[in-house]
Amino acid sequence: MVKEGDHSVTLDLLKQKMAEFAKERDWGQFHSPRNLLLALVGEVGELSEIFQWKGEVPKGLPDWKDEERVHLGEELSDVLLYLVQLSDVCGIDLGRAALRKVELNALKYPVSLSKLVSSKDQEVIANKTLVDNSDTSGTDGAESG
Repeated sequence: MVKEGDHSVTLDLLKQKMAEFAKERDWGQFHSPRNLLLALVGEVGELSEIFQWKGEVPKGLPDWKDEERVHLGEELSDVLLYLVQLSDVCGIDLGRAALRKVELNALKYPVSLSKLVSSKDQEVIANKTLVDNSDTSGTDGAESG
C-alpha cells in the first residue's frame, strides 16, 4: 500500500503501475482503446450515481460521512486509472496534452475578457478571437475537443 509521504504520485507512476498490474494478469489482450473507453464510461456512471440524488453539494463535502468520502475516492480513482490506461494505449502523453489544453483555454478565455462580460458573451468573443488569431497563426481556430 502507498502511504502518505512515500512519494509523489505522477501520471507516469500511475501509468507504470497500471501497465504492471495488467501485464501480471495478462489483461493487455482486453485493453483495446474501445474497451478501455467503455470501462471508463461505466466508471463515470458509477461516479455520477454518488451525486445523483444529493442536489448541489458544497465544496469540501462538509456533511459527508467518512465512508461516503472513501467511496467517492474509489470511484474517482477508477475514472482516473482508466483514463491513464486509455491515454497510454493510444500513445498520448496525458500530462502534456492536459497542459496544452490549459494553454489553449487560456487563449480562448483570456482573463481580461472573463471579468468584463457574461459567460454567453465570453463564448462569442472567444470564438471571434480564435477566428481573428487564425488569420495570423495559420490554423483554422477550431477547438480540439
